[in-house]
Amino acid sequence: MSLVDLIPLVSNLSQSDKLSLFKLLATQIPDAELQAIFSASEYPVWSPYDAVEAANTLMHMIQDAQETSTHA
Repeated sequence: MSLVDLIPLVSNLSQSDKLSLFKLLATQIPDAELQAIFSASEYPVWSPYDAVEAANTLMHMIQDAQETSTHA
């Protein structure tokens, strides 16, 4: 049976049966692959904290938009 055949069958399962299937499938994945998937990688996240230049740019864009809408 292929994955294409399984998808409609899985879609018709109850939530508890889907969870049971998920647990069963998770036990079939070797630990090395799970570690690669759930490794503690770091991903940079941008924060607006101390982004004065970005705030000024946004402020100027808002002012320009307001001026354009009042002159139209």
